[in-house]
Amino acid sequence: GTSPGQDMKLSEEKVEGLRNFANKLWNISRFMLMNMDEPRVDVERPEGKTLADKWILSRLETIILETNKDLTSYNFSSAAERLRDFTWNELAAWYLEIAKVEGDKAKILNYILNMILKLWHPLIPFVTETIWSEVYGKESILMVEKFPVAVETQDLASSKFELLQAIITKIRNLRAENNIPPVKKIVGYVKQNDLVENNKHIICALARLESLESIVEFKEDVVSFVEGGIECALDFSGAIDIDAEKIRIEKEIDHIKPYVLAQTKKLSNAGFVDN
Repeated sequence: GTSPGQDMKLSEEKVEGLRNFANKLWNISRFMLMNMDEPRVDVERPEGKTLADKWILSRLETIILETNKDLTSYNFSSAAERLRDFTWNELAAWYLEIAKVEGDKAKILNYILNMILKLWHPLIPFVTETIWSEVYGKESILMVEKFPVAVETQDLASSKFELLQAIITKIRNLRAENNIPPVKKIVGYVKQNDLVENNKHIICALARLESLESIVEFKEDVVSFVEGGIECALDFSGAIDIDAEKIRIEKEIDHIKPYVLAQTKKLSNAGFVDN
C-alpha cells in the first residue's frame, strides 16, 4: 500500500482500512454466490446482455490488462490501488446494485468473481484462497489457477454508461443539497432521449426516483439540469419545505456577500489587477 522508495506509517488506522476492504471482498463474494445456481471454475467469458453488463466486462478487461502491466513492472502499490477502486467502487457500488434490479446475472457474476479472486490473489492470498475454497471446495486450489489475461474487445458501452452514472450522481447531489432523505422518492423528467429511456430502471433505482417521465417541455416549478447534452428535471414539490429553504438560501447569501464585496473592491483597484 505504499509507493517504492517512500516510507509509510503502519498505523492501526491503516490496518483497519485494509481489514475493512477484506471484509468488503468477502461480502461481495457472498452476494455473488447467493445469485448463482452452481458456480463453475471453468466458466467462460459471457456476452453482456445489458448496457451495465457490457460496461463492467469492458472495465474488467481493462483492469486485467493494467494489473498485468503493474505486476510485471513491480508496481505492486499501483496494482492494489487500481484493483481496490474497481472492486469497491465500480463493481460493488455500481454494478452489483444494478444486478439487484436487473436480475438474471448468474453466469456473468460467476465469471467476475473468478477473475477478481485471481487478480487479488498475489496481494491478499490467504483471504482469496479461503473464499475460493468456500466456493469450490478444499480440493480446488486458487494458487495453481492460471492468472487472467485480457481479451481484446471493442468497447462501445463505457461512454454511454458513464453518462448514466453522471446523471445519477447529479440527481443524488441535488437531493443531498436539498436535504431530501433517501427514503423519500421524487418524480424525475427527461427531454426524450433513447439512452435514458432504455435505462430508466437503473436511474430510478439508484437515484431513488418514483418515476422518470419523458416529456417535451418542463414545468416551471421543477429543478432542471443538463448532463452530457441530456436535459433532465426533478420535481421537489412536497419533498422540501419551501419557506425553510428560502431562509437557508438567504442566510447563505448573507454569509457570502462580504466575500463578494471584498473581491469586487480588489478587482476595482487598478494596481491589484495589473499585478
